[in-house]
Amino acid sequence: MGAGGPISEDCLYVNVVTAAETAGEKRPVMVFFHGGGLTSGTGNSTTFNHPMLSTKGVVTVTVNSRLGPIGYLAHPELSDETDYNSGNYGTLDLKASLEWVRDNIEAFGGDLDNVTIFGESGGGTKTISQKATPMARDLFDAAIVESGSALVSEQRITMLDDSEAKGEELAAELGADSLEAMRTASWQDIIKAGDEVGFRANVVVDGNVLPKPVSEMFANGEQAQVPLIVGANEGESSLTSSVPLMGNLHSASGAPTYLYNFTHLPMGWRDEEGCVAFHGLELTYVFGAVPNGLQSRTTQFLAGSGGCSVKVPAHDDQDLWLAERAAEIWASFAKDGNPSVPGLIDWLPYGEQDNVYLDIGIPLEMKDNIEGSYVRPNVENPRF
Repeated sequence: MGAGGPISEDCLYVNVVTAAETAGEKRPVMVFFHGGGLTSGTGNSTTFNHPMLSTKGVVTVTVNSRLGPIGYLAHPELSDETDYNSGNYGTLDLKASLEWVRDNIEAFGGDLDNVTIFGESGGGTKTISQKATPMARDLFDAAIVESGSALVSEQRITMLDDSEAKGEELAAELGADSLEAMRTASWQDIIKAGDEVGFRANVVVDGNVLPKPVSEMFANGEQAQVPLIVGANEGESSLTSSVPLMGNLHSASGAPTYLYNFTHLPMGWRDEEGCVAFHGLELTYVFGAVPNGLQSRTTQFLAGSGGCSVKVPAHDDQDLWLAERAAEIWASFAKDGNPSVPGLIDWLPYGEQDNVYLDIGIPLEMKDNIEGSYVRPNVENPRF
């Protein structure tokens, strides 16, 4: 989303955006995990590092971590050399980023005792992985999952034995008969071998980093008991499945839970028949990055999934207004775990019986029946 630069295994970096003028301001911290299916993407996006969100009184941190087989490869020999098995290196990278925040964020005016993690798509998977792993339990205080809630379903389980077997296939494809031989291979060759054997990155139930399947942990209320926002965009079918599922499981455990459906379209797409808010569109507004985010290659790439024309859409005052308001709501949640903003919106908590959610559009409005809020985009085979 507007970021270039080289790809490298030397990738464990964060970006910090702050409006604080002194180190002691104790502003809430928002740590963002980018999307890309645990396989691609970057935290260096100009959208994610736009200054708007940080002007709402928070410090924003965007995270880069290992991806694909570099981040999620399991192998019996890799498991034997550690006390936590293998397959979750990317998950441990995210934990390390939160430890970095704990140790360093005060220098940027942030409050190490008030940290919200949030992510979109694959970044939502990353966020859920941190809610699930006991290793990150004391490193954050709230969470937001945007269009990335599928990990709580029983269909999204990758067990260690299966992951190690795929790792052995990958090693064989490389022609590597030992860890030493695998480690001499370039990251390009490892990714190519992964493609050849059908490697698919996912968090691994390894008995340590993830002691149980995420679906089981959430069903038993064993995830981090912190306030949660979870939702998706109007043209995403997860509104009928994993979004309410996650809302039901999380609220049943007693932790504050808030659901949303992002329905807004920029001016240039509002009158297009069959065009609905698509995967990733809300990021431009949450980060306050209008019009920059609308011009990004990622937004243009995803527009077709919502039945929208692939072009840079015009924007107007409604878009600028909602960008300000969305950033305010996300920042409000980071401050105290309550996304309501006095004079703007009273965002009511979700429960399986209440089934209320915030329609993030114009106007901002509380509605009920999240499952019924999905609108199928005008495409033959919707991707999301």
